[in-house]
Amino acid sequence: MIYLTHYRTASTDNVELLDDIVYPQKVNWFPDTYSRAKSGLVYVPHKLAEKVLDPELVTYLRENPVGKTAFILAAGNAHFAGLNQRKYDTRLSYTYKFLPFTLTQVYAGRIAQSFGNMDSVTTDSSACASSLKVMMDVQSLINHYRFDRVIVLTVEDGVSNAVLEFFGDSKAVLTQKQEDLGIKPSAFDSTNYGFRVGQGAALAVFESHRAVAMKATIPLAQLVGAYSASEASTNAIGQCEDGEGFTKAMEGAIHYGSVLPRDIKIVKTHGTGTASNNKAEKTALLGTLNDFVATSYKQKIGHTMGASGLLETLLLLDDIKKGFVPAIENRTETDSVFLSESTSAPSGLIMSLAAGMGNIYSAAIFKGL
Repeated sequence: MIYLTHYRTASTDNVELLDDIVYPQKVNWFPDTYSRAKSGLVYVPHKLAEKVLDPELVTYLRENPVGKTAFILAAGNAHFAGLNQRKYDTRLSYTYKFLPFTLTQVYAGRIAQSFGNMDSVTTDSSACASSLKVMMDVQSLINHYRFDRVIVLTVEDGVSNAVLEFFGDSKAVLTQKQEDLGIKPSAFDSTNYGFRVGQGAALAVFESHRAVAMKATIPLAQLVGAYSASEASTNAIGQCEDGEGFTKAMEGAIHYGSVLPRDIKIVKTHGTGTASNNKAEKTALLGTLNDFVATSYKQKIGHTMGASGLLETLLLLDDIKKGFVPAIENRTETDSVFLSESTSAPSGLIMSLAAGMGNIYSAAIFKGL
């Protein structure tokens, strides 16, 4: 068995308009992460990661080894995006003076050292699926390679010139022009749609049954099964409307978790609210599961890119502990499946979904404890 034993999250509902970029838009962000960035001595994604690198937890893990340990940085990219040069200067523009640390694997090695001796250090660049995709890696390391602890840090440089311009170009993100017309971020809705980009990070520790017993740790949840898949698409940044990728990921997680579709009662959707994702994800869910409720967190905290899958899962676990599954914000139609109103948390397994550019789809099943 694989247990989630510790986690820390950072997300924000602080929304601010950035009006000096190519596609003016609102973002969910921590302005303090850009404090002193223009000096070139402070790097924004590092500042964001510091919000979850709890010194007490880091010290505890370093001083309490349990056996073979791995560190995974789920960064969405091989290189943090903020330093991609643009032809214009905005409040997000800066030049970092220590270029090696802009490579995610170099940063991963640096942070991993703070947790003590590591038997494996890797990074994942599976775009917006990154932090959920690595649940399959956690599963493999513990179940097949006899690791006892896997530490996952996930952070991406979402609120940056390059990312905001890319999503503006692709017409995926909500621009201020659309918001001025009354459109609000939502998912699976006929009126409101789309997302804002957000900053967020998460730190999660997964341990084997042996490690939990050794330290008498009280686990917070169980990772039941995880799987990542692709689909037959000729568009590397698009999605098949029939939901093939989501379906294959869900079926894989169900298979490796040795559970039945009817056991899954709560779904944390990818929920970007784009027309393609609405159709693909909804089609896949209704064709694979039954008697479930589904929610999305991007409308509340923004799309935190590579961090989103795991970060949103941890936020859902927090809400379930409080006894409820939150509504998808800004729904305009009554819906008891893709929730227009918050509801009491049903008993059963939790499935979390994510999708990333490059036709990457990930699913992970958790059991709350």
